[in-house]
Amino acid sequence: MPMKGKTIYLARVVYSISWFYLSPEIPYILSKYNVSSSLAGFIPFSFFIGSGTMQLPSAFISTKIGLRNSMTLGLLIMSISAFLVSTSSTFFQVVLFYFLGGVGASLFFSSGGALLAELNKDKLGRVMGLYNASFSLGGIIGLNWVFLDQLLGFKFATTLLSAITLLSAFTNLRLPNYFPNWEVIRNVKVLYFGIATSGVWGVYYVVGELFPTFAHEYLHVSDVEGGVVTSLLLVSSLVGGLLGFLGDRGNKVKLLLFSSVMGVLPSLLLYTNLYVIGIVTLGVFNELAISILYSIVAVETKGLNSSVGLAEVNSLNIVLGTWLEPLASFSGHLAWVIVDVAALLPLLVVFKAIRTY
Repeated sequence: MPMKGKTIYLARVVYSISWFYLSPEIPYILSKYNVSSSLAGFIPFSFFIGSGTMQLPSAFISTKIGLRNSMTLGLLIMSISAFLVSTSSTFFQVVLFYFLGGVGASLFFSSGGALLAELNKDKLGRVMGLYNASFSLGGIIGLNWVFLDQLLGFKFATTLLSAITLLSAFTNLRLPNYFPNWEVIRNVKVLYFGIATSGVWGVYYVVGELFPTFAHEYLHVSDVEGGVVTSLLLVSSLVGGLLGFLGDRGNKVKLLLFSSVMGVLPSLLLYTNLYVIGIVTLGVFNELAISILYSIVAVETKGLNSSVGLAEVNSLNIVLGTWLEPLASFSGHLAWVIVDVAALLPLLVVFKAIRTY
């Protein structure tokens, strides 16, 4: 049977551009508004806070207006966010409007994943892997959006992203509009998994968002080169997402734990000439870990209701993992050592609970 809901994958690609398109432009934004580099992490931090704090409210909204409507509303808000960022006149406005984009992202994420799970009940591992692979593809585009910024100018290129995001919302209006059950929120196992993987999730975004700035300041590479190198994180993540089917063939929890550790420690190679290997290795295993996490949640919450389960784990990932962004910013050259320790601690705290799954 062919896979259903292909327009959701396209929207997922567009959605993920908004997670990364400002990353290579952070040095430019800091310079334009004459603010300290120690504030670099607050740009992605604002997006993550908007997304993380609204994950569960967004899941609740989806139980009232339906998965399709929630998903398309999120894309509409993200479109508005990009347009407002393009017109920002202060650093505070950039942070505020990017926060709004995070709110829109929260409405899209769990609803899109749950709708795919419901439409493809017999392929949950593959579906969640492809969902994450689509995110990686969009992230590659987002990290290289800097080329459009340089060609068209930051304002016009960001307005173009706004238009594309709006178009992606319209392409999904013909999908069925299912209504999930909020009672899934009572599942304690989902809570454990969300806490366990928060640091793993956080490391991925610290590297994706801040490595271009780290490379600029400490490795002395250009903003464009830093963005291109960091895009390898997303390229390797494509592989990790496509390997999600492995979770259907063995012990999901053991694979989750192994891939989580291997999805964090390679960031230490970013201090050395082997930083490319570090980024690629981290990308593959980190994305595999999150893909396995999503498939576990989809199985545990029974497809349709996975919007609530996915929202819960994503909310915990973002709210707990996002703090690694400012931590890395203020840690300077020690960023990767400190972030790795902080990322692995949640796995240790809940290891016994996860082992009972």
